[in-house]
Amino acid sequence: MVLKITNSANKNGILSIESKNIFTILKKWLYTEQDIVFRELISNSCDAIEKLSRIKEKDDTSWSAKGRILVKLDTKEKKLIIRDNGIGMTYEELDKYINQIAFSGAEDFINNNEAGKDTIIGHFGVGFYSSFMLAGHVAIETKSCQPGAPAVRWDCMSDMSYEMDICPKTEVGTDVILYLDDSNTYLNNPEAAFQIIKKYFVFSKIPVFFEAPGYDQIPVSDPSPVWRAPKELIKEEEINAFYIEFFQDVSAPVFWIPFESIDIGVRGVLFFRNTKNGTQELDGTIKVYNRGVYVGENIPSMIPKFVNLQSGIIECDHLPLVVSRSSIREEASGENMLSLIYECLSQEISIAFHDLYVNHREKYETFWPELNAFVKYGILQDKIFASVMTRKVIFMDIFGRYQTIQEYCDSISSTSHPDMIYYASDVIDQAHYIEIFKKCGQNALLFDHVIDQPFMRKYEVLHPNLRFIRIDSNIDSLLKGRMSDEDEAAAAVLRDIITSVLAERLNSMDLQITNLEQKNISALIINDEKSRRVADMLEIYGFINAMDFSVKEMQAKSTLLINMSNEIVRFVLDSEDDTVIHLIVHQLFDLALMSQQALKPEDVENFINRSESILSHIISYSSALRLHCNN
Repeated sequence: MVLKITNSANKNGILSIESKNIFTILKKWLYTEQDIVFRELISNSCDAIEKLSRIKEKDDTSWSAKGRILVKLDTKEKKLIIRDNGIGMTYEELDKYINQIAFSGAEDFINNNEAGKDTIIGHFGVGFYSSFMLAGHVAIETKSCQPGAPAVRWDCMSDMSYEMDICPKTEVGTDVILYLDDSNTYLNNPEAAFQIIKKYFVFSKIPVFFEAPGYDQIPVSDPSPVWRAPKELIKEEEINAFYIEFFQDVSAPVFWIPFESIDIGVRGVLFFRNTKNGTQELDGTIKVYNRGVYVGENIPSMIPKFVNLQSGIIECDHLPLVVSRSSIREEASGENMLSLIYECLSQEISIAFHDLYVNHREKYETFWPELNAFVKYGILQDKIFASVMTRKVIFMDIFGRYQTIQEYCDSISSTSHPDMIYYASDVIDQAHYIEIFKKCGQNALLFDHVIDQPFMRKYEVLHPNLRFIRIDSNIDSLLKGRMSDEDEAAAAVLRDIITSVLAERLNSMDLQITNLEQKNISALIINDEKSRRVADMLEIYGFINAMDFSVKEMQAKSTLLINMSNEIVRFVLDSEDDTVIHLIVHQLFDLALMSQQALKPEDVENFINRSESILSHIISYSSALRLHCNN
């Protein structure tokens, strides 16, 4: 180190540090964006004010001065000044903490003031030097709170040469002065500086103000945001207005959950967004703050994955930050702060949802279209949430009522299949089957969201005694009628007719003929549930082309169910007109395929021509009948 000391207080030299090229190191390894300068310098000012508060509160209980930080952008003088009324530094402290880089003043303060552990943002002592990312000349003017301590000015250039001496500053606190060059973007764009400060310090408990052309010391921070207030004091219109402005959403949240854990120093609020019944994106934004200073968002190690579907704010008192304060430092211990916060969030949300379900079921059902995907995804992703909420998932049934799976099972416990849970995955594609169920007095649940299938598979693992059957699969036992010996003989004749007419169109499809009590049903396609699921998975992963119906039929093990109680089927059985039989059998088969959305493209033209032919027959018959009546 080169150091020259005169007989006066004036001192100059080269900054002391073991590593060379400190500014290169700062830029390359610690700081990647110039915006971080504001975060570091204002955070240091917060430190200084907190230090002074701790000391004064300990020595003078009547002390009530309020901290204040001013960021002033002087475009004429080309200076950026960060001014605080904090603890300040003596000549010796400035020499010790600034001239010896990485000798942390915060660390030293904590060692000497145990009570200060909860209030100091930075513990590293290198943040100040980020200022050289914006300026080649940086100065400090500081006056200590210690009685009789003179004010000191420190000047340093980017070559690490410095000079320090007594200065005429009269107010306790510190000014950090950055001398900007002409090319600095903030000189022509004060709004950019304002937005950066607001990003990091909007919730700073110490008031921060901004002064620049067009900005007359306007407040940047809101030390008392509405979400920090006790829940019973928060008005719904206030929290909704805050959410819309802060998260730039066009709609108010469906509802919100405040949370706090005094033990680990965590508080915040989670907003459940209005996704227009799941039609809008689910990805939310969880902003994380460390004692009011922005750290980042959607941090995986501390925020459960399913929570990131919503938007919210988490404020922590003890986050382990990396040296640059730009991200969170992973801790080795299994009981580290991040894992404690993670568990806290899961528990708080689980408790809130449990209370909503148990004590406000009507409101729970009203909110469900917005909560549907969130709750199911949370159950799949988080063990704590799953242990509380798995049995509280509700589904709309085909009659328009919400039911849990257990409530559905209880309602059908007297039937012959109490272990079967029938569901529909698409109310349009399976509309025909839904109507059949309704006519039969049977119920089914709607599993019509993309997340319902993985949720169903997990539920089956947890409850192996239950079977989920799609409404168009394995329902022959539900609809099965009685067959006499005479019926069996007629069924054999009908089987020969149908297999002869359809021939290759049946492909690998099985044919089942029975007598159903529901005479309005003529023909249905029924799929084996297990095989159908395999076929769906193969299609999802691209092993089966969605338009390759023959392969899907083969994989799904489909069955054509023919109801001999139906008058159309009985007509086929009794008719001797081969042309009419051919027409009707193909039409019934096509209608059954259409109810499954499985009519092949090449068969559509035949279906249209056949339908027109049937209409022509009806017209001809009607005309002949009318002529006969007139005669």
